[in-house]
Amino acid sequence: MRELAAWIESNILLQLASAPFDKQDETLVPEAGSCVNCPKRTGFNKLLFPDVRKDSCTSPDCFRAKIDASVKKTLETKPQLIQISAAWNSREGAPLGRNQYVELEIKKAKANGASTKLSANQKPCEKMAEAIVMDGGKRGQVVKVCADPACRIHHPNTPSPQQVERERAEERKRTEKEKLAITTRHRVLATILQRVSAPLKKADLLAVAHYLIGHLSYSQVPALAKRHKVEAKKDSASAQELLAKKVGAYDEAELCKLLLEISLLDSAYQRSTANRDDVLMDAAKRYRVDTEKVQKAVAKEFATKRDKKAIKPKGHRAAA
Repeated sequence: MRELAAWIESNILLQLASAPFDKQDETLVPEAGSCVNCPKRTGFNKLLFPDVRKDSCTSPDCFRAKIDASVKKTLETKPQLIQISAAWNSREGAPLGRNQYVELEIKKAKANGASTKLSANQKPCEKMAEAIVMDGGKRGQVVKVCADPACRIHHPNTPSPQQVERERAEERKRTEKEKLAITTRHRVLATILQRVSAPLKKADLLAVAHYLIGHLSYSQVPALAKRHKVEAKKDSASAQELLAKKVGAYDEAELCKLLLEISLLDSAYQRSTANRDDVLMDAAKRYRVDTEKVQKAVAKEFATKRDKKAIKPKGHRAAA
């Protein structure tokens, strides 16, 4: 009900007290006349609108038409007014966005008295100017604003132009330094690759192995650790760290096997399908592995295990 009441007040019962136009002006929108004698005003007939406390307009189209006419008239008489928007950002050539000005509350500051500590938006400044709101609920209202980003009263945290230039110069130096360092390292990498010979030396194989172990996925770490009989305890190093330490003792042949093992590990946990490449079976062909023979051996092992499980319950019943 509260949401419905707020919607009615904002879209149907439009408060005339906050309207930016003169309610007695009959020439603003000639066909509508003044608001004083308008039957669409809730205050015109209080018996019809007994629950409406504030004098409001019940014709949104007429209300908006008068606001549009008021904005046009105000800009004609005061073309120097700054046009501002209730939106935060604004495109080029449009009214200033909310992030480009500070709306001042000078009247409120005076009412509070001189002894009251004023906030930033209650203090006047040399750059203070009048502005007209071009959209939102305050459309057409003329307010005081400060739109100068260099104002130290309303933008105390905004860096000065000199500080901005210094920061930009420092950023350019940092970017140039970083670019120089990265370019140098890429040049070093290119020089290394020019001098690499086959087969790779143990130090090179170990560098690749450590990189791959450090980039294993969450599911690959326990699988590879189990295959290499590495078990991480609660208070010890992680499985990846233990793996990296263990492979440090491998020779060139074992490191070559490890690199191929890591590249085929995911494929070992996938069932082969006709719709995608099977890197494991491709490797099996290269190394002349009889996959059918391996499958039969595994099937035989599984059958033996099933037979043993089937025999155990009978033995327990006989003993009982």
